[in-house]
Amino acid sequence: MVFYGKPGTGKTTVARLIGEIYRALGVISKGHLVESDRAKLVAAYVGQTAIKTSEVVNTALGGILFIDEAYTLAPADSHGNDYGQEAIDTLLKLMEDHRSDLVVIVAGYPDEMGRFISSNPGLQSRFSKYLSFEDYTPEELIRIFNHFCQKNDYRLTNSATEKVGTFFQSAYENRDKTFGNARLARNVFERAIENQSTRILSTEMTGDLLMTIEDCDLTFPSDVKVLGGSRRIGF
Repeated sequence: MVFYGKPGTGKTTVARLIGEIYRALGVISKGHLVESDRAKLVAAYVGQTAIKTSEVVNTALGGILFIDEAYTLAPADSHGNDYGQEAIDTLLKLMEDHRSDLVVIVAGYPDEMGRFISSNPGLQSRFSKYLSFEDYTPEELIRIFNHFCQKNDYRLTNSATEKVGTFFQSAYENRDKTFGNARLARNVFERAIENQSTRILSTEMTGDLLMTIEDCDLTFPSDVKVLGGSRRIGF
């Protein structure tokens, strides 16, 4: 399978769920997820990449091998001096050898994954299922942020709720290739908790104080564009 989408869109989570479903259906025997990337598959010297790739595949037998940013195995500017192709060749052979008890999912940005699959006829024939992961909308990002709050027994003031909504709307409308989706929501939440902890450190503690996030606790990543183009909200 090929998962394509930006970071933070839930690709790894869905891969893990597919493993559980396929195990329940008897498609694979274990259903566990093994995450990998170029660094775990490609070695620095001739002949070692096949060994590394085989070791990773062996750990994934009976489950899901999830290769993130798989397009880095076939870089566009390698000029034939890259061992990623050895990893691809080894992977394709092992996929065929263990096709009865192994699922391989490759993931990454849409354009790069298209180039990756097109770079090798073997990849095109073996990866026939494609799933697109769209960016989360501002409303969905707010729901994700609120989920983090509820899960950890925090609540927002009205002004903080408005500030979060304005930020996610701006970040979404000005998103680019690096847009973090759910990771962005999590980072904003974690930063708010840090700021809230610092703010109330020297005050008299009450249950209400400990559970409340105010708008002054909300600071946003400096690398996220907001409405107005060049204007940015920083830590």
